[in-house]
Amino acid sequence: MTGDPKMRPNRHDLGRVFNEVPELYDRVRPGYPDELFADLGAVTSMDEQSSVLEVGCGTGQATRSLAALGCSVTAVEPGADMAALARHRIASFRNVEVETSTFEEWDNRGRRFDVLVAASSWHWVDPSIGWQRAHDMLHPGGWMALLGHVVVRRPGEPEVYAETADLHERFCPGNPDWGHPPLEEDVRGTDEGWGLVDDPGELFGPTIVAQRS
Repeated sequence: MTGDPKMRPNRHDLGRVFNEVPELYDRVRPGYPDELFADLGAVTSMDEQSSVLEVGCGTGQATRSLAALGCSVTAVEPGADMAALARHRIASFRNVEVETSTFEEWDNRGRRFDVLVAASSWHWVDPSIGWQRAHDMLHPGGWMALLGHVVVRRPGEPEVYAETADLHERFCPGNPDWGHPPLEEDVRGTDEGWGLVDDPGELFGPTIVAQRS
């Protein structure tokens, strides 16, 4: 990143911003289509006997969809206010527990899970700790699923992100790709995954990429 190192926001500072405004975050954050969770269930064979660990549940947007599949969900969220709102949002489900902690410091009390899900949250986890912890918390043959949104543009659309690139550079400097989202057809034409995700090495098997809109 560029600029004065003392002025650069770190991942924990940025995460705390969301925790300060959980209701606003919940209102404006894009949700996830039901078809995505249907795909997740089909790929991982999740059912009512499955145990799921959700990392960084936020206000519970993906948590509700996971709970609706009938599986047992343990959700971990570092922001106390975000976790409180998540508990309120999923209060009608008896198969969900929300615990307040970072994933790196969370005490799993020896538990193992069939599926680990991180919905737009894995980039907050320290990769030097997260990948190995994720692997160690899964049963043999378990699955890790990273869900998220991909910003794309269609030919001829005005590049709104490019128009606000100066603001992004001012408040969060050092991201040269801001303002230049890929074309939708380019994203849909790849099977190499998406986003800036650090390499987990040989801890996991081949990646399966699925897209829904």
